[in-house]
Amino acid sequence: MLGDPVRIGTRTVRNRIVFPAHLTNAADAGLPSAQHAAYYAARAAGGAGLVIVEEQSADPDDRPYEKAVRGTDPAVVGRYRAITDAVHAHGALVLAQIGHNGAQSSSLYSRRPVEAPTAVPDPMFREVPVALDETGIARIVAGFALVARHCVAGGFDGVEIQGSQASLVRQFLSPLTNDGRDGVAFLRRVLAAVRAEVGDGIVGVRLQGDEGLPGGLTAADAARVAAEIVDDVDVLNTAVGVATATLPLIEPPMGVPAGYAEGVPDAVRAAVSGRVPVIGVGRYTTPDQARHAVSSGACDLVGVVRGQIADPGFAAKALAGERVRRCIGCNQECIAAVGLNRRLGCVVNPDAGREVLLPVPLIVRRRTVLVIGGGPAGLAAAAEAAERGHEVHLVERSDRLGGQLAHAAAAPERRELAHLVADLAHRCKQAGVQVWLRHVSTFRAYGPGKCSQASHTIVATGARPAPPAGTVDVTDVLTGAATPTGRVLVVDEDGGPAAPSVAELLAQRGARVTLMTSGMVAAEGLGPLLERERWRRRAAALGIVLRTDRVLLDGQVLHHPTGTLEPLDADVVVHAGPRVPAEIDVPGVRVGDVLAPRDAAAAIREGTDAARAI
Repeated sequence: MLGDPVRIGTRTVRNRIVFPAHLTNAADAGLPSAQHAAYYAARAAGGAGLVIVEEQSADPDDRPYEKAVRGTDPAVVGRYRAITDAVHAHGALVLAQIGHNGAQSSSLYSRRPVEAPTAVPDPMFREVPVALDETGIARIVAGFALVARHCVAGGFDGVEIQGSQASLVRQFLSPLTNDGRDGVAFLRRVLAAVRAEVGDGIVGVRLQGDEGLPGGLTAADAARVAAEIVDDVDVLNTAVGVATATLPLIEPPMGVPAGYAEGVPDAVRAAVSGRVPVIGVGRYTTPDQARHAVSSGACDLVGVVRGQIADPGFAAKALAGERVRRCIGCNQECIAAVGLNRRLGCVVNPDAGREVLLPVPLIVRRRTVLVIGGGPAGLAAAAEAAERGHEVHLVERSDRLGGQLAHAAAAPERRELAHLVADLAHRCKQAGVQVWLRHVSTFRAYGPGKCSQASHTIVATGARPAPPAGTVDVTDVLTGAATPTGRVLVVDEDGGPAAPSVAELLAQRGARVTLMTSGMVAAEGLGPLLERERWRRRAAALGIVLRTDRVLLDGQVLHHPTGTLEPLDADVVVHAGPRVPAEIDVPGVRVGDVLAPRDAAAAIREGTDAARAI
């Protein structure tokens, strides 16, 4: 059962829900920060049984990204203690992941060549590494031991060796990056050095289960390695995908089903025959999915990352049978943000990545609040204000809540956007928000009863389309107001998911679709979200034609690199482009797209902050 305790080495974890290691970009000059402590403590307070802190570098010269944590620096010990004290205060165990990225790194920050088992460059970083000799290997093994020593001094219950997505260990184990040296022997050497420092604390390994590449590691390889190291570890964690060539396997976007990676922990469990517990991951975003992963025997413990970013109380709610705030797999503020060197955040949870700023002060005086607009900004503002104790009235001119998100959810592979709307609406209902649909609001008369006496107004009326003359806006396609057929040209001037999603929808309906963009790459906005690869495959299967470096100009198409004008060659042009604020002549605090059209993350964050400022 999900709530059953489990023994890991000499320690007992209170339940089967794990918050696995992942990058946060919260480091301060290479050291853990107060944000780290607040971030992990929030998930421990939310009921997680085991928290695994992000990778600590085992080599000062291994710095693949700017905000890497230098685990070899003695100054980390005090910072570690702040994290472990905060997590232990809420009853969870806490491990630190230790790693070395090998060839999956850069000399940009270290100004030193990267090192790896062989001189095979990584496909993303593209730097030719120095092949490690015995001296280099011994130095790196000593680095793992030093970081483990710091972790013990910092109060961690143990450590996890990173041997999966971005890892020198994986490169030693993989036939794609090793020259025949014994990769398991290298791993066991690291484990022995770490065990000497950790003593009776927990020692674990996160194993690569499927690189997703021809000739690469598979679940069978993970099972084989697990069987060889089972006597050296207390727990085994699993993963799929490589943090370069097959990154979408690691953090799959919406549309990928829960449990897609269960074959790996299942194979590892069979190989170790219950001698140590096995952690499984696989895009578990609801309690039922996590519960099934454990009850089905796929894993002993279940790793939930994005689900607990979206709702820090995921574990406690799962065990109590309560509804959670669901991750929608958009990857916008977590994976994409970190990849762009920004601090981790969350569209669903505006407090993710800024936990150090919490808690929010209590309200001074209960007020009557009017929220105009039922899109994500208005719903977030109404829910937050009501949960804080205000009397809240929300008015929406249409017959449904959700604004643009509700429309976008009609597109292929975007259905999980509806979860965000439903969860915000549920919060409003639970908090007692009075919702008035099909209601056009003005400042002087906007609703029955005492809601006309509102002392505070939040305007969240969103944005409206502004398509060029003679074109159809993507929203009209999503709502069914327009049903283009024949030859359809979808013009992407937005750069986000809207144009690719509508192009796919129309192609599914039988239209002959061309997607055109002024950019050099079609659907480039899907890249950071890890959706582009899957979309390109679906687009190819549907026969969608992709045209780049082109703009719509006076009924013609301009190929801007050459200045050539081309015929339009379409029966209908569907346009996805910037919107303009839907102005309303009402005094109040403006939030979301009515302030400046952006994305759902900005809308929800601003709606939440506006409510907290009352």
